Amino acid sequence: MNVRTRIAPSPTGYLHVGTAHTALFNYLFAKHSSGVFILRIDDTDPLRSKKEYEDSILRGLKLLGIKWDEGADIGGPYGPYRQSERIGRYRQYIDQLLKQDKAYYCFCTPEELEKERKEQKEKKIPTKYSGKCSHLTKQQKEAFQNEGRKPVVRFRTPQKRIVFRDMIRGDIDVDASLFGDFVIARSDGSALLNFAATVDDIEMKITHVIRGEDFLNLTPRQLLLTEALGHPIPQFAHLSFLYAPDRTKLSKRHGATSVTEYIEMGILPEALVNYLMTLGWSMPKDTSQAKPTDLFGVKEAVLSFTIEAVQKSAPIFDIEKLRWMNGEYIRAKSDKELKELIYQHLSILTREHDALVDKIIPLVKERMKTLAEFMSLAGFFFERPKAFERPLKDAHLKVGRVALESCAWNHDAMEKSIRDAADTAKLKARDLFMEIRIAVTGKTVGPPLLESLEILGKEEILERLNSKI
Repeated sequence: MNVRTRIAPSPTGYLHVGTAHTALFNYLFAKHSSGVFILRIDDTDPLRSKKEYEDSILRGLKLLGIKWDEGADIGGPYGPYRQSERIGRYRQYIDQLLKQDKAYYCFCTPEELEKERKEQKEKKIPTKYSGKCSHLTKQQKEAFQNEGRKPVVRFRTPQKRIVFRDMIRGDIDVDASLFGDFVIARSDGSALLNFAATVDDIEMKITHVIRGEDFLNLTPRQLLLTEALGHPIPQFAHLSFLYAPDRTKLSKRHGATSVTEYIEMGILPEALVNYLMTLGWSMPKDTSQAKPTDLFGVKEAVLSFTIEAVQKSAPIFDIEKLRWMNGEYIRAKSDKELKELIYQHLSILTREHDALVDKIIPLVKERMKTLAEFMSLAGFFFERPKAFERPLKDAHLKVGRVALESCAWNHDAMEKSIRDAADTAKLKARDLFMEIRIAVTGKTVGPPLLESLEILGKEEILERLNSKI
């Protein structure tokens, strides 16, 4: 079988990490099987769909290194790959079902349907369409049309059980009679999303539909539609939602949710895609590798990925684990590579800062977990601190200033002079070092102090200490 998978995001928002996660698993499955990965844009909602969102989705996936073989921007043999450009195609499939009496026109008004639902609730029976329009005579249809009613199209649901095997969740058994005859086309003739997706999957010859668990309840309907249209049934796999550490579905209230937001936070794309690959799937352990088994790239994952190894349980998106992983990727960069990334991320820096940045990177690289942290760790090199984590002690600062005024400006000489001055003043050396650190940097934690003093220079350091005494 020539494996063909797809991701079909709606351009109604920026690329969510959950969508990126689904796209990634589709990509890994297709490439592990030497198959084809397709990007389709489901833009049938004209009010919410925007070109800027589509551009963001494409850009975000490319940033993560997810490349498609066919898609909305590059075309392919089964295009077009935007649903808005495929509207005419759906009508022929709707007409086919109507002609075969596998679908019918329903003239019920919203008020009639609501009344029906209310009565079913009062009787405590499942709420579903009663099917009262399923066998209208020609005269009844004409009468409704003369009233000005515009019908929807309903699929005539077979009264049977639907059994299919989900590649992640195992066997699923659903009684189709419980959801009744469902709408596949609106009164204006436009296809509903699930019907349009079914047709698209048929025409694009999708063999495996790997998507989020929110589509699981639609899968039985898609199976029935595909079967009614006389086409092969694809295999299905439903990925669990990404959850926050509080075990609720990942949302805005937990912070960033889009790929763009994480990149703006200073997360490297390769770290983000690596982390997403660990959510619900694990790289087989290789004891010969010195690096942690959590750290791997897309090319490595393609070789080992199987959908059967994807976990059914909901993965937890832990920002701290992502930050740790990002720090590992930062430390794996050469100082030159990291400098370029810092410049790209921080517009406040210019090439005039080159020499200074070169000196700072070795001091902060081991402490950085995001690119944005460069300035939080090293901002004091570029601007004197305006705020301090705690009040400064004048007596300590005077001792420190005297010690630094009289010594050579190198690491060993400064350390000896400060320690000697602390002994003479009967102060703890660590307290004196800390007071100098706070006066110079504004913080109690930061890059190595003496190396920082060397870089800033004797004149600047003495001026900073004098201004605080």
